Amino acid sequence: MTDATVGVAGERLGNVPYLRPHPGPAIFERRAARFRALAHRHALSDFLELCASLSAAQATAAAGMDVRLPERDLPPSRPLRALGANCDGWRGALARIVHELSPVPMPDASRQGLSRLADMGSAQLTTLAERILAGQFVGLDLAAALFAAAAMQVQLVTVASQVGIEGLVRSEAGCPMCGAPPVAGIVLGDARLRYLACPLCASQWHLTRVTCSRCRSTGGISYLALDGDPGGVKAEACAGCMGYLKLFYLEQRPAADPVADDLATLALDQLVHAEGYARVGVNLFLPV
Repeated sequence: MTDATVGVAGERLGNVPYLRPHPGPAIFERRAARFRALAHRHALSDFLELCASLSAAQATAAAGMDVRLPERDLPPSRPLRALGANCDGWRGALARIVHELSPVPMPDASRQGLSRLADMGSAQLTTLAERILAGQFVGLDLAAALFAAAAMQVQLVTVASQVGIEGLVRSEAGCPMCGAPPVAGIVLGDARLRYLACPLCASQWHLTRVTCSRCRSTGGISYLALDGDPGGVKAEACAGCMGYLKLFYLEQRPAADPVADDLATLALDQLVHAEGYARVGVNLFLPV
């Protein structure tokens, strides 16, 4: 599945893959390493180290997960939504994550959220998962939701890596695999192609640059960056819908991970929020 694309300067780029090859569960180990690298001498080092431990716990849970695609055919539009929230796969991953994090230092609020999650019954867990899938975080127990979302990521990443892309319906809003809005975008260094990244299933899909990822407007787009920043990250802001999405440029940040680097650049969020813009999507490691 490809896009015939013309670049922002008018150059013809030819056929562009709509979806990048899925990284599969290996993404969790790489993300843990990226969090640790970013935590070095960072003002939020303790928080980023906790995220590294959580990503490492996800990698352990993924290694022990045996989740297969269902025998029934999945729909061509957002196929992972058909799996629903009432699935044993992510609950098994959750139990493993809770176990792995038991000796890890963390703030009291996080520890209490982890404890509440471990005590939830089946119906409560299903409701929590349904709200995470729907992006309904207002009024949610966010301390518990962070760890539940991490377990759901393990399942959805594992399954997404098994889904064939032939016949997959392109999405006009959100991830074509699961429907979640993008957490961030990456810009490749060679052809300057821009791919949006899913916070839930880790799929990456193509969207032409200088196009709002929320409303698809190509007018009123501006780019904001922090003064003195060495480069590699900008916020793409749309005057039409007042939404913004961070872009990480792999030429300057070759090891960038959309989830990890997003959390390491929260100072840019503060700048863009001050200009009146709101995030297009949610980072599930920090849902507010």
